[in-house]
Parts: sequence; C-alpha cells; structure tokens
Amino acid sequence: MQYFAWGINKPDVTDRRTELIRQHWDFIAKYDDKLIARGPVMQADDLSAVIGSIHIVDLADFSEIETFVYDEPFAKADLFKTIIVSRFRLELGRTQFEYVSNPDSSRFFIYCPASKKHAIKTTELAANHINYCNGFDDHFVCHGSLLSDEGDWQGNVYFMEFSNQKEAEEFIAKEPYATSELYDDIEIFRWTMGGPENLNAAGALS
Repeated sequence: MQYFAWGINKPDVTDRRTELIRQHWDFIAKYDDKLIARGPVMQADDLSAVIGSIHIVDLADFSEIETFVYDEPFAKADLFKTIIVSRFRLELGRTQFEYVSNPDSSRFFIYCPASKKHAIKTTELAANHINYCNGFDDHFVCHGSLLSDEGDWQGNVYFMEFSNQKEAEEFIAKEPYATSELYDDIEIFRWTMGGPENLNAAGALS
C-alpha cells in the first residue's frame, strides 16, 4: 500500500536538522526498495531554508507507515510541528528514481488538497485530467492522488521540473481538476530530490 508522508518543520530547527541528517539518511536507506519519492520542501525565496520533508513509500499496512514516520530521526527529535500522512496512489509509470532530470530546471511541489465541497469527479473529467497530465510527462518527477483510509479521493500532489515558478503556476491553473474547482488552497513550494546521492560538489542538495 502506498503512503504520502509530509513532516512540516517547527521554526528554528535548521541546526538540529543538520546534526541529524546522516542519521535520517541511514534510517531511510533501510527502505530504499520501498521508496517512490523523497526530498526536502524549501522556502521559495530562500532555498537554503528547508521547511519540511516528504516521503512517498510502498509499505504493507498502516502499522508499517507509523513506524516509518514516527521512528524517523527528525520525528523522534520533535522537529516537526505537523506530520501529514495519507494513503497515496501513484499516477505515473515510474518512481522518482527512474526520472531523468534536467539540470537546468527548478523543482516544485504542488499541493492540491480536495475542497470540502468538491464536485463529483466524472469519468469525462478524470479522462481530461489524465490526458492533460500526459502532456507534461517530461516535467513529472512524481505525481498521484491523496486518499482517505477508505480509499476516497482527497486531492493530488505533483512533483515537477520547470524553468521557473510561473510555468508551475500555469500548469496548475489549467489542470482540469483545478479549473473544475475540486481543489482548495493550492500551494506551490520549491522541492528537490533528497538523499546523499543528490548532494552537489558544495555539499548541498541540487
């Protein structure tokens, strides 16, 4: 079963997070064969300011995701003010680790929770959504649906590469679920792929 987990940092935890980063990587490495996507969420106007961590992982059941989320070193050190955990359905035929990145692009996380009053997703609207997303396949690091414990649709998340934020804004502005007002409070964050393998020569995540 696939799960989305997003730990949102408390203020002023940067130094403590840095101290724990290798413990975090060692913990996540135990799940390497289960990961679909991973990486830090960053402040749009300051990419050195990490404001959270996202992992999408395929695990057997909810007890396993609880262990994954709450035994992780950042969580155990109480660095997160909120942890969002949701069932997830991957809507892409690959994981982050199979994506061929464009080094000249910027990466974005687009969070689209369902509106509490969202309309019914018709078969036609779902098909339009799929067709629209297929046109952006080269830009997708990962994307999929957020689900309730019962499997009901609760929104979508997108991890994408674009030249700039304006392109990310244009993508979501024209996305069929967005134009049909199925989402509430869409947010666009900077994001990048996590893990020591993505460190650049300066020792920062690229």
